[in-house]
This record gives sequence, structure tokens and C-alpha cells, in this order.
Amino acid sequence: MKHNPTPWWQAGMLACTLILASCGGADVAEEAPAAQTEAPTLDTAIAERGEPCTCVAENLEAMTGLLESLKSTEKVTAQELNIQIAQMMLPCMKPTGDTNIDREYSRAMGQCEQFAELTDVMTQVKVEVQSRVEQEAASEQANDLGGAKGANAVLDKLKGS
Repeated sequence: MKHNPTPWWQAGMLACTLILASCGGADVAEEAPAAQTEAPTLDTAIAERGEPCTCVAENLEAMTGLLESLKSTEKVTAQELNIQIAQMMLPCMKPTGDTNIDREYSRAMGQCEQFAELTDVMTQVKVEVQSRVEQEAASEQANDLGGAKGANAVLDKLKGS
């Protein structure tokens, strides 16, 4: 029986990736003329989500805790991890659907002192979850082949099917 291994994790990481990716690469020349029109947008984002650096710090704490629990718990499945990540991701990190507000808030988060540390921890969480997904897939594949080990056993099992 196959299952979709990572819908929540993928959605959460996609949202985080979009937020984090929009922080870099902006030219200062592009920002200067638009600064007057973008300020209310950032103010709106802060009013809806809270201070960007507080968001970064709180998410860093939550994701660090998640990473520590991942490293100490082997029996948690990728699907269970997806649920944990979705529950731990604070609302301030979730896109609102308004691209301009999300972009401005992301840029403000990118200026926070702990932002690089947050992206590092989130990358480690992503690697840990991907590792578990791969382990689950390999285990499921081995079970599909009746637990056959080695190339000859796999071939024998496949011939017998």
C-alpha cells in the first residue's frame, strides 16, 4: 500500500522556502524608489504577523526543539513528522497569499540577526525528514519483495511472482 509520504512537510517547507528565497537577491537601487510605497505594506505585515525578528527567534526555538527530538527519536514516521512541523510552524512564517506583503515581511526577516541560524536549522530538519522518507521507501520496497536480501534473492523473488 503506497501513501503520499510528505504532504504537510512539503507544503510547510515550500512555504518556508518561498519566504526564505524572497529575502535575497534584491538590488538596493530597486528598493530605494519603492521604499515609500512599500512601507505601509511592511507595516501591514507587521500588524498581521508581529515583529519579524520575534518571528525568527520563536521559529528558531521551535525548529531547534523539533530537530533535537528528531535526532533522539527513531520511531517517528515521515508522516508524523509532517504533522509536527505543520503544528510547530508559527503563523508568522506562513504566507498570507498577498505576494507584496509576504515579500516585504520576508525581507525584514532576512535582516534579523538569527535568520541565518534559522535557515540552517530548517535545512537540517529537511535533511532529517528526507532521510526518513527514503528509509521508509526502502523498507516498503523490501517488504514488497517479501524481505528478499541481495540481488540473487530479489531476482528469485521477482521470477517467482
